[in-house]
Amino acid sequence: MVEGRLIGSVIESHVARPLQFVAAGAALALFIEVMVGPYTYPSVDLAPVIVAGHLVKGGQTVYLYSQDRERFNRVGDETFRQVAKTAGFVSESTPFVYPPLVAWLMKPMTAVPFSRIARLWAYASALMVLAGVYFVLAAYLPSWNRPLRWAGVLFLLCFFEPLRYGFWLGQTTALIFPLVIGAIVLQRHQRVAAAGLALAVAVFIKLTPVVLAAVWIWRGPRRAAAWFTLFLALLWTASVATMGVASNAAYFARVVAISKVDLVAFNNQSMLATLSRPWFNPSTWIYWHMHDPPAIPLLATRMILALASLAGAYLLLRIPPDADRCWRYPAEGMAFLLMLLAPNIAWTHYFVFLLPVMAAVLAARSRESIAPAVVVVAAFALCCRPFLAAQDQPPTTQHALLIAMPALAAVALAVALFEVARTNAARPRTTC
Repeated sequence: MVEGRLIGSVIESHVARPLQFVAAGAALALFIEVMVGPYTYPSVDLAPVIVAGHLVKGGQTVYLYSQDRERFNRVGDETFRQVAKTAGFVSESTPFVYPPLVAWLMKPMTAVPFSRIARLWAYASALMVLAGVYFVLAAYLPSWNRPLRWAGVLFLLCFFEPLRYGFWLGQTTALIFPLVIGAIVLQRHQRVAAAGLALAVAVFIKLTPVVLAAVWIWRGPRRAAAWFTLFLALLWTASVATMGVASNAAYFARVVAISKVDLVAFNNQSMLATLSRPWFNPSTWIYWHMHDPPAIPLLATRMILALASLAGAYLLLRIPPDADRCWRYPAEGMAFLLMLLAPNIAWTHYFVFLLPVMAAVLAARSRESIAPAVVVVAAFALCCRPFLAAQDQPPTTQHALLIAMPALAAVALAVALFEVARTNAARPRTTC
């Protein structure tokens, strides 16, 4: 018996473990190959960030927030287009929609050709996404941080369209993702100042992750929320100090204008876009025309979000505050879903934040409950090729439900989170 155990231990340490690392390395190489190389992406969403740096350097900040009157993804000024060409961008740039401080910080990058910046950003994005995945596992599923589990996770992520689409666009989501999940990990380890800083940077750039601060304000740690508020105020102070009041006012005016439009484009997965898409001719789904939201979908969106928020709050309030894991994991998952579904614009690449939602469901569910795990598998599949059409090209199908796969996955995960919260309310605190 002892000899058998000894032989098993030797096999485990000298054969099985090395093979696990080989599998993880192979999956990592496949992940890098799928996401980054050979790099031929247009990086249309990276271009305006670099163009903004050129505009600031040239004293042309008045053109920063140029926007076409009809199409959301087009700029409305020839100066912006010309600067984009000068910077080395060969396609049509999308508008700049970040705070003025971001443009100011991009000035040093104006000396580097755009093609080189785009390639460097792609590899940097791969590293940041890997960090984000690590943070997801560390925050919710620490037992998964093993070589063989990583091999499986990385292999599956090669099919996850929100992630692939973000790389194709050259999006800043690759930065926002690890910042937000990193804030959660830092909060878990009582590093509240660092957590507040990470979330403040993410919110400064993208605004919508602010919903995570609501969880901290609600049940703590409120010191993390206080640090978040302080750092966010410092970032906006720096933005005004470097770029002036006019540029910052133009940015906020742009944000307000965006919040009023309805975009039924195939890659907008918000609740409003999903519900209002049938109100428009399918031929308009492959463009980015700005519409006034129809009254019925707008009212339905507000009612659904309000009722879902109240239901989620009610279920979470039934879980005692000292049962931290039982309530916090579902609360964070619900915050991420609100971040995705509530804004009028939620591009497909934003739905990389479904990954922590899935992890939260798996981590917080009762071990006797299989249904939430089944929902997680189904939700992941809905966001993968071939179920979700490749987003780098307009989908060939014109069916509204098939276009809205990520939104449907989010709704399914919301139901799973509600069930998890309901079940956790009846669990003994010692099991949390």
